[in-house]
Amino acid sequence: MKAFAQRLWHSPTLMTWGSIAARLLGVTLVLPMVLVKFPAADIAVWQLFATILTLQLILDFGLSPTFSRMLSYALGGATVEDLKAMAQIKRDQATEPDIATIRAVYGTLQWLYTRFGVAILLATAVLGTWAINKPVSQMLMPDQGWWAWGVILLTSLAAIWANAYSSAIQGFNQIATLRRWEILTALGQIGSSFLVLSLGGDLLMLVCVGQAWVVFNMWRNRRLVLHIEPRLKDCPLQRHPTVLAALWPATWRSGVGILMSQGIIQVSGVIYGQLASAAEVASYLLALRVITTISQFSQAPFYSKLPAMTILYAQQNFDAQTRMARKGMAMASWVFTLGTIGVALTMAPALAFIGSKVHFVSPTLWGLISLAFFVERVGAMHIQLYSVTNHIVWHIANGITGCIMLALAYGLYPSQGIAAFPIAMLAAYGLFYTVFAMYKTSTTYKLALLRFESGASLPPAIVQLLVMGGLIISQR
Repeated sequence: MKAFAQRLWHSPTLMTWGSIAARLLGVTLVLPMVLVKFPAADIAVWQLFATILTLQLILDFGLSPTFSRMLSYALGGATVEDLKAMAQIKRDQATEPDIATIRAVYGTLQWLYTRFGVAILLATAVLGTWAINKPVSQMLMPDQGWWAWGVILLTSLAAIWANAYSSAIQGFNQIATLRRWEILTALGQIGSSFLVLSLGGDLLMLVCVGQAWVVFNMWRNRRLVLHIEPRLKDCPLQRHPTVLAALWPATWRSGVGILMSQGIIQVSGVIYGQLASAAEVASYLLALRVITTISQFSQAPFYSKLPAMTILYAQQNFDAQTRMARKGMAMASWVFTLGTIGVALTMAPALAFIGSKVHFVSPTLWGLISLAFFVERVGAMHIQLYSVTNHIVWHIANGITGCIMLALAYGLYPSQGIAAFPIAMLAAYGLFYTVFAMYKTSTTYKLALLRFESGASLPPAIVQLLVMGGLIISQR
């Protein structure tokens, strides 16, 4: 039993699930109270704040995953010169961590994020202020919304640095450690938010409490990095030209890919906020928040294994790498499918039961959103598996997909309304993105794609299509 408990305690997948479950607890405890206590306009602004904070991390421009991969390479024995060529480490070479490479990467991370954080803060201040102007004006007390926005801006750098340190921890393959601390922190944030709402706190107080935990997360992640690798305590904050040369090609491709995928999805809520009433915006942002939570929860079995898969790739152990990937894809796809079906059956009655000021989206719209995100998740896992090679094609996959999605959404919005966004997303990801991603992984790893997918995402895909397709048809 002790050995079993230790295995659970150190499992990256289970600890990641625990971390996301803790945040999901916040959705089930804090969100219902907000939906009951706050007016629709305040709810829309609160959720728009969350969307902007998500976009802020998306503007990371691919730095975080690239730094994480570099540290994983160094952990597998790569030298700085190996990073420059992204060469694979031969099996007959030593695979002990290369501390000189780790210090070079970490020093460059600190140097780059110091400058990058200021740029993101300025972009958030300008574009974010424009995005919230109309929704805040619809509040009963607009001044409260602007004060809350000021608090968010003051703590924005902490969120960016917390993400930077998180990427370092993941690069060291210490995901279980990071997630355990995230569980404790999330529970603390939920408890304090619940207390604020129970005592009649308003939007400003709720934002202040939430952002205080953001600052704590930054401090916590930095302490964890130095605990995992004490030799980084005296690591100078300086650029390493070879690391930057290796970093940039992967980073800009990753960044463009993220902006043209998750960026567009989140921006849809911001755009809708300029076009619709507060109640309609709040309803759509609620659905976006729920599907994003399900998507994040479902990622755990696959994404928690990426550092391990990177190390296996560096050691050329491709069989073990693809077996790990297939198992993670299967579990991730099933979790997503069951989660979206559960929401389809329970969300609307649950909101009616608690007396929510905001209604959930229609079954048709939820079905479209669920199918679109499922196809995106399958393609994203294949892209991540291919990206272990550090040959980044996100700019191609997501760039073309994003252009298709924007064009379709623009053309469909006059006739379909808000449904234009998930319809455009489903078409773009289904016709190009996922097909392209599967092609890259199947040719790179010499996979028999149908055989691979029959043990990965195909069975849950069939269930997802039958249930959500039936839901859409039944509403016509």
